[in-house]
Amino acid sequence: MKVLKIFITSGIIVFCFGTTLLSQIKIGDNPSSINRNSVLEMESRNKGLRLPRISLIETINSLPLTEFVEGMFIYNVATINDVSPGIYYCDGSKWIKVTASGNANDSWKLEGNSGTDSLKHFLGTKDLAPLILKSNNTERMRITENGWVGIGTATPKSALQIHGQLMIDSISIGDIRTDQILVTSSSDGRIKKIPSNSFLTGMLKSIETVLTQSQSVFYTPDTIYDQSRIQLFRNGVMISFTVNSTNSIISEVPCTQGDEVRILQLK
Repeated sequence: MKVLKIFITSGIIVFCFGTTLLSQIKIGDNPSSINRNSVLEMESRNKGLRLPRISLIETINSLPLTEFVEGMFIYNVATINDVSPGIYYCDGSKWIKVTASGNANDSWKLEGNSGTDSLKHFLGTKDLAPLILKSNNTERMRITENGWVGIGTATPKSALQIHGQLMIDSISIGDIRTDQILVTSSSDGRIKKIPSNSFLTGMLKSIETVLTQSQSVFYTPDTIYDQSRIQLFRNGVMISFTVNSTNSIISEVPCTQGDEVRILQLK
């Protein structure tokens, strides 16, 4: 009976001690002193922790692991694709390298980078996914997988598509005799160019000096088929008009003697 009591007591002690070991483990110096918040604690003044050394293939490939495991830490020894030797951890879908904040060769910093190599470093994607730029957590611009750029649109239909107003400052002065004119398609808004001389070839104009006070009726250089293809200028300022007949218009404001009246009409 005494032997049985000793055996039962020893079993209880071992069970309790074993449960403590399973709940908290400390390796190294001072094994009896362990932080109550830690599951595993290591202490040493002259030794370190060596992570498993494996060869990754690329950050979006779990190999040599069979799958991505969130929270996994390893030391990669391979230099291939977008991985290089160093400590990596897994976020559940890819490997992320742990880098020093001052190492510009391994990460893009908010303060700018130096020592970059255009043959190796770039900002973008390595798969069939677009590059998206956001502000205020809202998409503002994207570069699609085929290289098209969309500003204000997520589905650009050309090399550059802008959804919204466009302003251009500091435009050089052109020469209407040799330069070309930009026009937009009425169907899809695509920008096209036409020779400036073709625009001028299709334009008729008439210039006259008003001889009669309060004159308001003026004759057009060609038969009127479309009022929107006519512009009336008084002393260089465009004014409104109404159609009077098939070849004459009435100015909104009567002209005075000596005014220069110019009519431009597209065929």
